[in-house]
Amino acid sequence: MIYQKDIHPLGRINHIPRVLATTYGLLIAWLVLGSSLLDSQFIWIIPTCLFWPHFALLATNLSSNGRRQEQINMHLDAFFTSLIVLATPTYSFASTIITILIANALFVGSYRLMFSTMLVVVSTVLIGAITLPDLHLLDEQLNTIIASSIFLLIYLSAFALAVYKLTRQLIKLNSKVKTLSLTDPLTHCYNRLYLEDSLNKEIQRSYRFKIPLTVIFADLDHFKKINDQEGHNAGDIVLKEFVQLVSTSIRNNVDWIARFGGEEFIITLPNTSAENGAKLANRIREKVSQHNFVLADKPIHVSCSFGVTEIDFNKDELNAEQLTSNADQALYKAKENGRNRVEIFTEKN
Repeated sequence: MIYQKDIHPLGRINHIPRVLATTYGLLIAWLVLGSSLLDSQFIWIIPTCLFWPHFALLATNLSSNGRRQEQINMHLDAFFTSLIVLATPTYSFASTIITILIANALFVGSYRLMFSTMLVVVSTVLIGAITLPDLHLLDEQLNTIIASSIFLLIYLSAFALAVYKLTRQLIKLNSKVKTLSLTDPLTHCYNRLYLEDSLNKEIQRSYRFKIPLTVIFADLDHFKKINDQEGHNAGDIVLKEFVQLVSTSIRNNVDWIARFGGEEFIITLPNTSAENGAKLANRIREKVSQHNFVLADKPIHVSCSFGVTEIDFNKDELNAEQLTSNADQALYKAKENGRNRVEIFTEKN
């Protein structure tokens, strides 16, 4: 069976289990009825078991509402398997089928579907019991018990594996969503949300363990001019390449950079003094000045200014807003002094 790309996911998920279940039903019918199955009134079991899974998948694929069609298919699963139970009334087969139907309904995540499926089973069996007065449980042979036990083991093991894989996918998806929510979509560095949360945690950690913490406020010089003259696409390229230059200059899994807004960025340096932070800022500044920003085959010179500040343990405890404000004041001084330079915050800034 070839799956189409637009088929509803439930169609794919249910197809293989449906094939296994109908194969199991056909096997039990053969074990109970033997070769007489070919000559009996239950001959319909053979084509139903062979073709129903593929017909159900086709119906879901062609339906405008795949989920709704799969719910109908699962009720038909219950109806057909109930008929097979009536044709081969053995305890092991009936209990196994009911277990599978309940598991499938819960796997889809619907208690309502489970109850409606069970209602189909009970109704079909009751109607069968009324119309077939001689209906009674057959004495089971060892081979039917073994077949049911092996099938139930295989089916539930495969079921557990599918749940495990889906759980892993969900964990990865949640992790990806969390990453996207904390990442700037253009530059792929951290965003303002991450900055506000994580910088406060870094500050608290620094005060608790008396570990130095330095923050650098970086700003690309005359960035508006680049956007006006070269276009916003050119400006986007400059921002992305700037972040790449910074990322290759700071320590992996220790330092981090976040976009504060526009062309402004915050670089956080745990366990780093303002003096060493200024040295790093100067290295980045030189990298940016020497870097070839080529936009539409036209080289563009880009410079940046930096304001550096450090936690002072001799003064009142600061929060993230106050610390970035100090760095911003140092940045303002760098701009006043001609840009393309690094300034360290002092109380006189």
